[in-house]
Amino acid sequence: MIQFDNPWMLLGLLAAALPVWLHLFGRRHAPVVQFSALDFILASNPKRARALRVREWLLIALRSAVLALLAVALARPLLPVFGGDVGPEVGTGTQAVVLVIDDSQSMLARDRGETLLDRSVARAAALLERLPPGCQVGLVATGFPARPLLRQLTRDRGAALDVLRRLPARPRRDDAGKALNLAQILLDSSDLPLRRLVVLSDLQATGWSDVSLPTRSIQGVPIQATIDRLESSSRENTAVVDAVVTGAADRANNQVRLEVAVTHFGEKPFRNYLNVQSGDREVKSLLQLQPGETVRRSFSLPAGAQWAEVSLPPDALEADNRRMVRLDASTALRVALVNGAPRPVPRDDEVFFAARALELGQSQTGQWLVDVLPADKLGAASLAETDVVVLANVAQPSDEALAALKSAVQSGAGLLVAVGDNLPDPPQGYLQGLLPATLVGQRHLMSVDGSARQATSLRWESAAGALQGPAMQLLGQSAGELSEALSGVAVQHYALVRPDAALAGSVVARYGDGAPALLLGSLGRGQVALLTTTLDRDWTNLPVQPAFLPLLHDLVLTLARTRASERRGPVEVGEVAQLARDGRADQLEIRYEGQGAGPRRVLPAALESGPTWTVAGLDEPGRYVATELRGGVALTSRPLLVVPPSTESDLRPAAKGEMVRAGQNPQAAHAGVVTAPGWAGVLVLLLGLLVVEAVLLARGSRGAAPVL
Repeated sequence: MIQFDNPWMLLGLLAAALPVWLHLFGRRHAPVVQFSALDFILASNPKRARALRVREWLLIALRSAVLALLAVALARPLLPVFGGDVGPEVGTGTQAVVLVIDDSQSMLARDRGETLLDRSVARAAALLERLPPGCQVGLVATGFPARPLLRQLTRDRGAALDVLRRLPARPRRDDAGKALNLAQILLDSSDLPLRRLVVLSDLQATGWSDVSLPTRSIQGVPIQATIDRLESSSRENTAVVDAVVTGAADRANNQVRLEVAVTHFGEKPFRNYLNVQSGDREVKSLLQLQPGETVRRSFSLPAGAQWAEVSLPPDALEADNRRMVRLDASTALRVALVNGAPRPVPRDDEVFFAARALELGQSQTGQWLVDVLPADKLGAASLAETDVVVLANVAQPSDEALAALKSAVQSGAGLLVAVGDNLPDPPQGYLQGLLPATLVGQRHLMSVDGSARQATSLRWESAAGALQGPAMQLLGQSAGELSEALSGVAVQHYALVRPDAALAGSVVARYGDGAPALLLGSLGRGQVALLTTTLDRDWTNLPVQPAFLPLLHDLVLTLARTRASERRGPVEVGEVAQLARDGRADQLEIRYEGQGAGPRRVLPAALESGPTWTVAGLDEPGRYVATELRGGVALTSRPLLVVPPSTESDLRPAAKGEMVRAGQNPQAAHAGVVTAPGWAGVLVLLLGLLVVEAVLLARGSRGAAPVL
């Protein structure tokens, strides 16, 4: 059926009757003069007379057709195109239309030489070009995070087409629910009575199964929804769904173990090689997978390499065939217990209870690896791969060891200092520049004969409003379960700290007499905790109390927060990365290390709050380098890994849900028939009729009979 953008222009068809009316009624009538010779001429040549009449009526028909076609062209017809692929229908009339474009990873699947996203953009562009004048247009992309491509509805279709055609292809996961909410908000901002939502998507199972279409705007105005469902002819896809380093590096053999998981999402058996490239070393493993099967392969790689790339041969979706992995990023946290007072009897040793508590307090196997070091081995080499350092009754270290400790903490390591008999007298210079408070002395709650005179208790800090930063974080995690458990703790000896106005914000626990027992502070990107009593039973019974295990467990996790967040694994494309911030830094530089790398991005510290950097816009999978700067000088650099989502690798569409039911027949009613602009063809036909009329007039003038 032919549609018209300006149907009121069809009133011009009435002008087609004008030539006929002029011929029949509008010409002048000359007086009739009886002249028998003229009758003789006409009677003697009847063939010539009939030709004149036919030419005259043909000219009348041509002139009527010219006027009719002119009216049709001005009405801007939309002609049916059989077998076309120019997008869904949106009807006629001025309306507000929001196009929701699925730009998730599954839309990057290739079909007949183009991706589904390319096809979706082409269909959306064709739809925009066919909209009647005066329509309002909005664009929303569903790839995480869902975002409007135009800030508001616009009548400038040229600008909308430009933004649409520049939509980048990125392997994101779907954020369909938020995208539809954004579309509903855009439609609600329109003042037009007709509002339409058009979704162009493959309706991939993980992203669209539980999504509902909005049927009304926020103001209650009905929304007409159309689902344009795109499908790939091939769903043969095999994906690298995970790649992690397991356990600690084998220093003896200088190797690390990489475990790779591969899933086959196709419908036919898969047989090909999995390739792992690390530096100059390349390892292959033959895979034979049945549909839906997942296999894991382990590889031993050189420990000196920082990166490895896992790859599969090309298939329908190439975005999930490659994955970068950090070889220096084992998920296990490394904790070093530095023993300042080793003893032959284990239960009397300075770190015995701490080591057992960490061993028993793991929430999962391999959560951390514990090394016990003598105090004389403390240095840059022993701290190079350590995430949390525990100094248990360690005397004042050497300048080199103190510098190594500061460097490790500033780069993100955590430090727990527990004092003891090795505390110097006076203690004011102990670990200067590292501790969150200055030690000024000791308090002995013992009588001369060694019996307890006034053992004090240990209580959790209740003034939550005064706590800040990591102290507040630890209090929030542990206050509920530790407050009651600390009631049985008795302390006979502890170190005193100098009172300070800023001290209240770092105190996590106090003794019964109000003196600080546990303090937390920041240094660079790392955290430092000070326990003013011992980790063994010399000064307190804390190590044998039920509160000791959860307290030490939460302390280690809090101190390892920086390294744990950076080691928790890569971030997915589109996600926001949280990086610990060095308090000295005033800028963070993000640089992408890959093909087609764009210009570097610099985040100013003035826009950040708290102890972390918030890094958004990580739209390209691969390696990044984050460098903290102060005054343009680099302080620390660390790698950042971005990977494609594994949830978008199954190319099968959702099997149930409202979106599936709505998308079953978006084009079925048209049976492959869509419309395309037809006024250009009408104008060409109009021009052809004018040429035919001119030819008839020219021939008629040459062959006309002489006027009598």
